[in-house]
Amino acid sequence: MLLWAFFLIPLIALVGSAVDLGMGYVTRKQMQIACDAGVLAGRRAMTTGTVDDGVRAEATKFFNFNFQQGMFGSKPFAPSISSTTTSKTTVVINAATTVPTSLMRIFGFVELPVSVSCNASQDFVNTDIVFVLDTTGSMRDKATSADTQTKIEALRSAVLALYDQLAPVQSQLAASGMRLRYCVVPYASAVNIGGAIRAANPNYMLSGPWTYQSRQVVTESTNSSTCGYRSGSFDSRSGMCTFFRYGLRTFDTSQYVSGNSVDVSDLVGTANYYGVTPTAKKPNRVTWEGCVEERSTVRMGSGDMAIPLGATDLDIDLIPNSTETRWKPYWPDVEYTSYQSGIYENDPYKPQYACPSPAASMQGWSRDDLRKYLNTLNPDGGTYHDNGMMWGARWASSGGIFGNNNPDTYNMMPVKKYIIFMTDDQFQTGYGSLYSSYGVEQLDARVTPGGVYSNQTDQLARHKQRFSLLCSQAKSMGYSIWVIGFATKLDTSLTNCASTTSQASTSSNQAALMARFVEIGKNIGALRLTQ
Repeated sequence: MLLWAFFLIPLIALVGSAVDLGMGYVTRKQMQIACDAGVLAGRRAMTTGTVDDGVRAEATKFFNFNFQQGMFGSKPFAPSISSTTTSKTTVVINAATTVPTSLMRIFGFVELPVSVSCNASQDFVNTDIVFVLDTTGSMRDKATSADTQTKIEALRSAVLALYDQLAPVQSQLAASGMRLRYCVVPYASAVNIGGAIRAANPNYMLSGPWTYQSRQVVTESTNSSTCGYRSGSFDSRSGMCTFFRYGLRTFDTSQYVSGNSVDVSDLVGTANYYGVTPTAKKPNRVTWEGCVEERSTVRMGSGDMAIPLGATDLDIDLIPNSTETRWKPYWPDVEYTSYQSGIYENDPYKPQYACPSPAASMQGWSRDDLRKYLNTLNPDGGTYHDNGMMWGARWASSGGIFGNNNPDTYNMMPVKKYIIFMTDDQFQTGYGSLYSSYGVEQLDARVTPGGVYSNQTDQLARHKQRFSLLCSQAKSMGYSIWVIGFATKLDTSLTNCASTTSQASTSSNQAALMARFVEIGKNIGALRLTQ
């Protein structure tokens, strides 16, 4: 009994210390959770670049939510909220209290001290964001009948919501000598980038002869029956037939690409209402809107795993140095198919065409200027995802033709680059009825073999593979890519384009699209715990 009594005292001390230290550990762990939540909330609430009363109130609220006064028997305390001596934008919380003991009380230890410390800062680096936005014809529609906005209207609202989410970050970066910039690439079956190309260097655009699928007015001696077959105008007195001959024609683009007005009636004539019979010339002056035909490429297979030599269109940073490597003006006014495509009732030989709004250069936007620009986006045209990705990657690249505007560092701090790619549709390429940045593909055969040797299914597979290779190239250049399907499912090529699986998603309606853009903004401007 004496021995038992002798050993009982240290046994009680051992068990008591384990119980009481365990309670202290649990208390400290919960306080650390509260501390981390508090500094993150306080840092997100910071708008002036200092720890003010608003920051303290927000941090305290989150701390107290996660660790209520008196929890685990702790004594009342108030967390101390401040900034570091070296950084006014880093939120610091220090908190200390005590918790009562149980068995250790026998040995004179009435309470145990518990304290935590943590801080949070913004991951402050320069940030460039490229919006690559599908502005094809389907964006005129609503995503669901319950939506109050069309898809293009919802997209405008979503982009501004992301801007608002990052506005405090933009201000804080500017105050620290850094910057947050945006650019926008609206894409369809062509991209309106010609003005920016010429601003970088006029020689990057071809100014001279270029060949288009077109027509010309021809007058030949024939009979009335043959003239009727040609949809011509027959002069019975002279036996002459005036008709349109369709096929490849070379035009001098120098005046057109320079922004001068060109009378295309002198080039391709004018027609009656049905668009098939030549009539007396009527002036039809046009100016270049700025869309481009892509530079020289090669006919890649749908299974090719690397960009081949000669595909200069897929070489993001290649500086033009020849006719093959220069872009050409997209000229729908002279473009005709050699067969009736039936797209336009009053001009059946005319292929579908569209030229989106001009791409907006990388800059630090005001909200109002961005809103005004977004209001110019006009839905039209087919869906060429590879057009969007190649110009999204070019627009912010530190190499290539826009490299001078996009350094990898600014004020000795690195630049993070993001591409936010939004589409409301799968690829829609229009093999023989669409004039795209690769011409009329059935006739021009730049991406496919053309004619009967290819079809829309083959064309689609080739463009998907080109898109996938462009996505891989953009990621290798350091871009973090987000892909959003708006009221459409993402196929494998779109899902795999995102940098991570969590960065690919579908938004079914306007509210979901808004929420997704806000979420992306939060991720781009993410806070991080530094201790």
